[in-house]
Amino acid sequence: MPNETLEALQSDTDMLTEILLYHVADGKLMAADVANLTNITTLQESNITVNVTEDGRVFVDEAEIIVADVEASNGVIHAIDAVLIPPEEPPLIWYFFSIPFEAENTTVESLLEGVDYNALLYYNATSELFETPTDLEPLKGYWINAPATVEFDASEQFAETERKVAAVPPSMKLNQGWNAIGSPVEEALPADTILLSITDYYSKVIGPWVPDEEGTGTYAFVGYNGLNGTLNENQVGTDIFEVAPYEGYWVYMKEEGGFA
Repeated sequence: MPNETLEALQSDTDMLTEILLYHVADGKLMAADVANLTNITTLQESNITVNVTEDGRVFVDEAEIIVADVEASNGVIHAIDAVLIPPEEPPLIWYFFSIPFEAENTTVESLLEGVDYNALLYYNATSELFETPTDLEPLKGYWINAPATVEFDASEQFAETERKVAAVPPSMKLNQGWNAIGSPVEEALPADTILLSITDYYSKVIGPWVPDEEGTGTYAFVGYNGLNGTLNENQVGTDIFEVAPYEGYWVYMKEEGGFA
């Protein structure tokens, strides 16, 4: 291990603990047992890959077992020729999404079945707090936090969702200040059209959110109600600000109004 890595570990006890746990597995595995495995789950909770060469040499990740089956009072020790470094956890990515229709089953458990995610949030403009929703409803924008390996796409996730035939189109009250919303239709349209019901009440709309691989992101555009065309880089009028289905948006209300 390089000296600079050793020095860094001396001041980072959490990382040192992770590395040490990555060298320990539960139970008693003799060399013959290890050679018959493809991977081993460590106490650090990550897996070590096992490879056996044609001439019988056993490797765990990139390290070779050079001394095997040293029995101890609390297990068995295998010496290796390199330090094992745990794999880095993939970054957690925030996605801002919506659902442009009312589902037959609106529960989060049903709509996000099979999705590996860390957190799901909705900004309640009445309480001015982020809350964990139990249902996903049209017109609302939601934040979901998932590993980068998931690549959450709301349009794909809800593509086969059974839709409820509603006698009356959905509507909701938007409070003064910032509100998290979504499009009520399944086609991309200008904000002037999508937000027509609140045209006298809102001043700007922001979105969609564009996540990056580092776990952060940026908003693509800011749209200003009552203005037209491109104003400056990503600052535009709501006549050309596009509101797309399945995306989440922030809208700033000058006063309370009904969104439909």
